[in-house]
Amino acid sequence: MSSNENAQSKYGKLYMMPCPIVDEHIDSLSVEAIDRIRQTSHFVVERARTARRFIKIAGHPMAISNLTIFELDKNDPSNGLHSFLEILKEGTDVGVFSEAGCPGIADPGHLSVTYCHENDIDVVPLIGPSSILLGLISSGMNGQNFAFNGYLPNKSPKLIQKLKSLEQLVMKTNQTQIFMEAPYRNEFMLEHCMKAFSPNLRLCIACDINGPDQFIKTKIIKKWKGTHWKQFHKRPSIFLIGK
Repeated sequence: MSSNENAQSKYGKLYMMPCPIVDEHIDSLSVEAIDRIRQTSHFVVERARTARRFIKIAGHPMAISNLTIFELDKNDPSNGLHSFLEILKEGTDVGVFSEAGCPGIADPGHLSVTYCHENDIDVVPLIGPSSILLGLISSGMNGQNFAFNGYLPNKSPKLIQKLKSLEQLVMKTNQTQIFMEAPYRNEFMLEHCMKAFSPNLRLCIACDINGPDQFIKTKIIKKWKGTHWKQFHKRPSIFLIGK
């Protein structure tokens, strides 16, 4: 074994740890994921408060105050991250949490993964729920070819323009287009979808996925007309469009 391989064998591993989409719905995680969370004492998280609550729900044997939790700077997520991740080279495993669902998708968790690939440190993804994939498989839309667009522009003219361009992609390529919005802006998004999209385009609204109030419906735009959008206010949602 080379000296470099020997050094790598002593490194810790970076575990990409899923969270439930809905608080306390821990049975949506694999047994392996829960066990690994309980065995880990160092974490990189999007929000420390949310992470502490989930770690406690997961039944971590250590007192939460004895865990080491590095909260990413929301204005500069890379700030101090690499210095923290140096503990991996000392043999300490590190877990990465998103706010909900799988880390590294629509959150800054990918920055930890980039560091590990640059430093020959193993990355281990653990099985858990993704609202993006759950929304897709429940939509009835094309799952062979799809794109996740994250958050769209938050100003009316640019949002209308972006929505129209996504519809053009759907019509040209039959590629399902997936996007999201901050829950308190769902009404704004849906009102603009009604203005931008053609009457026969299909729209799926997947709301509160995995929760007791889950709502997943796909209809053509003209059949969504007249819907009271206030029912989706402040409810985490994924939106999908397709032929």
